[in-house]
Amino acid sequence: MSFSDTAKKLGPWSLSKAQSATSCPFRFYHSYVLKTKGKQPLDQSATRKGSAAHAALEDVLKGKYDLMTALKKAVMNHKLTTVEIDDVFAMAHNMKVFLDSVEKFKKTQNVTEVLVERRFGLTLDLKPTKFFGKDVFFRGVWDLCLRTKNRLAIIDHKSGQPKNDIGWYGDQLNTYAIAGVCLFDDVEGIQSGINYVQDDDKVRWGDMQSADYIREHVVPWFVHYLDKAGEEAETKEARKGWWCNYCSYISICPITK
Repeated sequence: MSFSDTAKKLGPWSLSKAQSATSCPFRFYHSYVLKTKGKQPLDQSATRKGSAAHAALEDVLKGKYDLMTALKKAVMNHKLTTVEIDDVFAMAHNMKVFLDSVEKFKKTQNVTEVLVERRFGLTLDLKPTKFFGKDVFFRGVWDLCLRTKNRLAIIDHKSGQPKNDIGWYGDQLNTYAIAGVCLFDDVEGIQSGINYVQDDDKVRWGDMQSADYIREHVVPWFVHYLDKAGEEAETKEARKGWWCNYCSYISICPITK
C-alpha cells in the first residue's frame, strides 16, 4: 500500500498534525500550510504544569537527578506560579509509584535497553530515518521504551485527567507500534500504555500486538489514517469542538465570528 498524493504533499506528518487535520481543517490550514502566527490561549496553566512534570520524569529516568531535585529544577525552568508549583509537587507521590513500577519491570522482565524521549522518523516506505531527515514522512517521540530480548513496552506520560477507556489513545498507540516494528527488525511483540501522572494506579496498557499483526493490520490502517487526514485537511473547514479552548486562531475563526 502507498500513501495518497495529498498525504505525500502535506507531509511530513506527526500524530498531532494528523489529529489537527481531522478535527479542524481550518486550524490545520493556518498552522501547517499558511503558518499563520496565532494568539496563544489565555490559560496555559495546564500545559505548563504538564510540561514540568514530563521534564522531571525524563530527568529521573535518564538518571540525572532524584525525583525531588528533578521536580525543583523543572518548576523553576518552566517558570511556574506558586499555585502551579504546588500542583506539580502534589503529583510527586504518583510519580514515585510509577518510577518504582518501572524499576520492578526492568528487573522482572530482563530489560536490555531503556530509551527515554526517543525521537524517531519514518520514510514514505516506513524505513527508519532521522527525525529531521530530508526524507522523513512521519515523526514522533516515545516518552519511554523498555526493550527486552524480543519485545517492546512503550509508555506515554499524560498529565490530564485519566480516561476510562485506553481506546481514547488508540491512534497514538498504533503509531508507536508501527514505529517499533520499523525501528527494530527483530522485535516479536509490542505493548503500549499510558501513564497518568495524576493517577497512582498501574500503567493503563493496550493489547499486546505481534509484529506480524502490526504489519498486516495496523500498517494498512496507518496508510488510510494519513490519507484521510490529508483529505480532510484539503477542505479547510472550521469545526467546533473541545480543541477550540486550546486554539490559537479563535480570533479569526469563522465559527466564533
